[in-house]
Amino acid sequence: MSSELEKLQQDFMQYLLHPGQGSGEQFHSWVDEQSGLPAAKRMQIYANGYVLRLRETIDTDHELLGLYLGDELFDKMVEGYVRAHPSTFRSLRQFADALPEYLAKDEFFSQYPQISELASFERRLINAFDAADSECATFAELQGIPPEQWPGICFRFHPSVQIFSCQTNAVECWQALKQGQTPPEPELQSEAGSEGIGLRIWLIWRGNERLTEFMSISPAQHGLLLGFLQGRNFAEQCEAMLQWYSQDEAPMQVLQALQAWFQMGIIRSIVKG
Repeated sequence: MSSELEKLQQDFMQYLLHPGQGSGEQFHSWVDEQSGLPAAKRMQIYANGYVLRLRETIDTDHELLGLYLGDELFDKMVEGYVRAHPSTFRSLRQFADALPEYLAKDEFFSQYPQISELASFERRLINAFDAADSECATFAELQGIPPEQWPGICFRFHPSVQIFSCQTNAVECWQALKQGQTPPEPELQSEAGSEGIGLRIWLIWRGNERLTEFMSISPAQHGLLLGFLQGRNFAEQCEAMLQWYSQDEAPMQVLQALQAWFQMGIIRSIVKG
């Protein structure tokens, strides 16, 4: 009985993903005519509604991506994604999680890397907004720790904190669309030594007012934040900053960055070594 039910479910799913291709013929016997509508018509209505609901989900999660693509390309993306990644979750919250990867690998959309990075940026904003709540530490707590203990200090960050690296100006395109402006022409990271933009790195988090925020960070700030996220202590990170600053400047740069992060509310706790 279970194998029969499984086969029935598979046939129904195949029809939803490929209506009009003969995949629903074997399923018709399970559907009754109702209110004058034959089984085939009822199934077609359901299939159209299934795709429409998933389209609405992607449109809600990726409003600015939709604006960037326009209706025709957006519909093309939705059709391809629904077939490649049918929903496997009870909640639609995770349905489009694989959309950036799909766009990066699809034969057509992969020609335009800013599209997949724009989708990835929007998903990270969603993840930051949905991240768990957490208490935040204060700079005063750090100041209250005896100086001799500072070298071994580590930091734990708010669950919403994410680092987003991109090779294109996707975030700038997103910002322009958000402000109702025409997005700039796509730019791609150039090869070393040639003209063009370099790798762009962004910090994303949910702020004290429960609003999702983001900011561009420098390579030094990226290295500092990444090291602390990986569990390195204050002394190790001061040493790491010697790549960008002098021995006298490095500790001050670390301290200034920490003070800013405490104010932003992204440090959850201080861990003494």
